[in-house]
Amino acid sequence: MARYSLKEKAPKEVHEVLAMHPEVVRDLLYTRGIITPEKASEFLHPSFERDSHDPFLLPDMPVAVDRILLAISKNEKIAIWSDYDCDGIPGGSLLHDFFKLINYHNFVNYIPHRHLEGYGLNENGLTGLHKEGVTLVITVDSGITDVAPVTHANALGLDMIVTDHHLPGPVLPPALAVVNPKRKDNIYPFDGLSGTGVAWKLVQAVLEKNRFGLAEGKEKWLLDLVGLATVADMMELTGENRMLVHYGLVVMRKTPRPGLRALLSLSKTKQHTLTEDDIGFTIAPRINAASRMDEPRRAFELLTSRESIEAAGLAKHLQHMNDVRKGVVAATVKEINARLKEEGVPEDIIVMGNPTWRPGLLGLIANGVKDTHSRPVFLWGREGGETIKGSCRSDGSVNVVELMQEVQDIFLDFGGHKFSGGFSIQEDKIHTLRDELVRAYALVKVRGGGVEEIFVDRELPIEEASRTLSYLERLAPFGIGNVKPLFIVPAVEISAMKQFGKTKNHIELTLSGSGSRLAAMAFFKTPEDFDRVPEVGMRADIVGHLERDFFGGRARLRLVDIV
Repeated sequence: MARYSLKEKAPKEVHEVLAMHPEVVRDLLYTRGIITPEKASEFLHPSFERDSHDPFLLPDMPVAVDRILLAISKNEKIAIWSDYDCDGIPGGSLLHDFFKLINYHNFVNYIPHRHLEGYGLNENGLTGLHKEGVTLVITVDSGITDVAPVTHANALGLDMIVTDHHLPGPVLPPALAVVNPKRKDNIYPFDGLSGTGVAWKLVQAVLEKNRFGLAEGKEKWLLDLVGLATVADMMELTGENRMLVHYGLVVMRKTPRPGLRALLSLSKTKQHTLTEDDIGFTIAPRINAASRMDEPRRAFELLTSRESIEAAGLAKHLQHMNDVRKGVVAATVKEINARLKEEGVPEDIIVMGNPTWRPGLLGLIANGVKDTHSRPVFLWGREGGETIKGSCRSDGSVNVVELMQEVQDIFLDFGGHKFSGGFSIQEDKIHTLRDELVRAYALVKVRGGGVEEIFVDRELPIEEASRTLSYLERLAPFGIGNVKPLFIVPAVEISAMKQFGKTKNHIELTLSGSGSRLAAMAFFKTPEDFDRVPEVGMRADIVGHLERDFFGGRARLRLVDIV
């Protein structure tokens, strides 16, 4: 159960200072710590020139640029080694497109296979590249902890440039250059870049030294890939990232990139109204489906294709893989629910596993189980050899990272944030996982008091919904670090209610009052999942996020994620 509290409104002096903005904007800026006209202007109006930091402030950037320029001058064969997710694949595509833009063609893209090779660099792949005549390898979104593979590459005579954004281990890989804003010796002013964002800074740095005849600003057409990766990899949308996603969306709404256009067309998403939500819920899942279903190369080919017919075929293939992925997820959720029906749903936490379950899909599956049973969920499967890997999701009652920290000795590694995480564990420890997590759950719940306090940004009279949304759109893009405002519509009448979806697992309410109506949606919920079961004719306070929906080709105002 959650307790809802209204956030503090901006004080009088802040309202006076920010008087040029509507009241709702002033309050929302205040809750984000923005209390001066200068900071408000910077936040509401991202600037490419102002918000882009000097790429040469990143560690080892000068060395990396000099080595790339030398390779180009000598026509050396370069390999771009990128991760297989929706950060690595756009980043690998970005460097691919960059080399094409400057008319350099002696390079290859390498994307490791999730299940056969695993994450990061590996010795067999590097050996293969060496045999193909590669002399320089540039990583994207990986490599920061790969000390042994980089040592192996050095022995082969390969020069390595590691670009990454993950936390370094105790020892940096012995690469020629390690470009990562998370390094302890970093002086770059912003450390929250995605892996593709770091690759973008590499492109900027190279072009500062030599534009190769490229027209000024033409590289900005690559920002669609940076925006895609930054949103898909759930990076904080603050600082430089806010600007990169802002302009990334500007480019995506105009992009001639055939693959993205084909994917948007298939999913019936209008390109000119594209939002960060469309990236998160439409584009990213289809890109990620490629690696989850064993074909990461198809997503890379989609993003880099220049032929409309080829792109259309690739988009259909990704759509099919996403549908297959949905089928596997649905079947596994059904299997888990059947087991829970037979064994009984635990009152505390759901912990299940099966060696045949794909770890790459378990986060999606855990989400489905969590939504059905309103419990924290930990699921595990096997990822080759003896290593068990899993994913976890929280219903909001506890922080899953806190749970894992309480029993960290049983894990090989773990990470994440409050609502989601991942872990790996030795097979001989798996039989203790549930008991240990139940013990941790009891401890964390006692500390947390068992009631989550959720802060609502403002009350929203139903008749002000349309005007309020027009103001809200000035604060987009929303995401981690700049979350969508949460509103409470007070004492509103529920004038209609329906359940929809193949299994009737979503609910839509029609809210009425003051001569206005507003749709309100709750996905993966039934009426019984609410603290107070909604009924037609009753009055209630409804909490949710306000958004504009373009499904079916028409714009509609609605409240979503209602509770």
